[in-house]
Amino acid sequence: MKKEISESQMLIKLTELIKKKKGKINPYEVALETGFSIDDINDGFKRLLEIYESKLQADMQTGSVEFIFTYPLVKRGKKTFKEIAAQIATKAYEIFKKVYKISIGVILIVYTTIFVLLILAAMIAASSSDKDNRRSFNLGFIVDIFYAIIRGMQIAYITSDMTTYYTDDSGFRYRALKKEPKKSFINSVYDFVFGPERVKIDDLANAREVMAFLQQVSNGKLTAGAIALLSGVSMDVAESKLAEYVGKFKGDLQINDDGTIVAEFYNLQKVSPELLKGKIEYYFDEVEEPYVHNGNTTGKNIAIFFMNLFNLFVSAFVMSSGIDNAWIIIFLGVFPFVFSLLFFLIPLVRLLIVRYLNKKREKNIIRKKLFRAIVKLNKNATEKEILAAASIPSNEFDLAKSILNEMVIDYRGEIDISEIGEPIYKFDKLLCDIKLVM
Repeated sequence: MKKEISESQMLIKLTELIKKKKGKINPYEVALETGFSIDDINDGFKRLLEIYESKLQADMQTGSVEFIFTYPLVKRGKKTFKEIAAQIATKAYEIFKKVYKISIGVILIVYTTIFVLLILAAMIAASSSDKDNRRSFNLGFIVDIFYAIIRGMQIAYITSDMTTYYTDDSGFRYRALKKEPKKSFINSVYDFVFGPERVKIDDLANAREVMAFLQQVSNGKLTAGAIALLSGVSMDVAESKLAEYVGKFKGDLQINDDGTIVAEFYNLQKVSPELLKGKIEYYFDEVEEPYVHNGNTTGKNIAIFFMNLFNLFVSAFVMSSGIDNAWIIIFLGVFPFVFSLLFFLIPLVRLLIVRYLNKKREKNIIRKKLFRAIVKLNKNATEKEILAAASIPSNEFDLAKSILNEMVIDYRGEIDISEIGEPIYKFDKLLCDIKLVM
């Protein structure tokens, strides 16, 4: 007889049993211990898959899916101390950047006001026929300064119509903000210090892409390998994401003859294709945009450099002038001096960071090339065959071999040695998972 139980009671009981089994459990164990129906148990597990970090594994003895929860239980999305610290640091940097950008406008006003007064004093004796030109110049320049302050206070809202696709030297496409036909000087100043704005990462992009894949490509079926194909994550991460999607979107689980778990989302087939229509970008078809130090012309960089160098010297002179007025020392000496120092120090630190991130990006491009070659070959292949299919230049062979060995671990591949002692790479798990849904 079916035992009636509420959803909350089911979740409490399942959570107790998961803890008792130290995270590893299958529906039949729960049924034997509780008498609950398999359907109710599976519905309860789907809810817990959405809540807690978990993976799915085929239990070939019982022919059922085994649920493997991280033990002790960890809620999805729960951040580690390191992640929280990084988030706080990022937020603090954004606030600092905003304040500093506003300060750029303030500094310009303070110094430009002094310059304008000197210029006006020199121009009073000039011909009155130049009055209109002088007024127009001064007014326009001050308007530009106020514009600088306003731009500094603005919050950047990036929409899809502000972005476009470019192609890098490796032939990969990347999405970036549309380039200004002619960059304004104040934007060049901002970019000199902080670098150009980048397209923000959309946290929900991967989920939308999976939904589009289910609708347009796989007829509602999903495997861990398919998730890896879309995002490039390791099989461990892909299995965790598969479990999360099963919980979120109420997928049904099936076990293939070779033990591969296939999630089927029949409910999505009932949704109008227009509602789920989205762009599918496979892992190896797009890269992140290159990291740029400032993107300014040499002429603008020189002008900005000497403008700030002048401010630095003037503020240093004020501090060392012996003026017996604390306000003057602070506002015309200390504040602009610190500001000007940071104006040079931030780009210097960023230069090192940009170089590091571009090196990391280059490594990621090689990984994408290798991934595409593995999928394209779709068979056991030698190292030479994979490197050739990936079009890896000879000067990158050593790095590519190192990355290929990392991929063997990430995608649960194997390396066999041929009769002539040549390594043969096998990615059966990944390729089988992809084949089941493509």
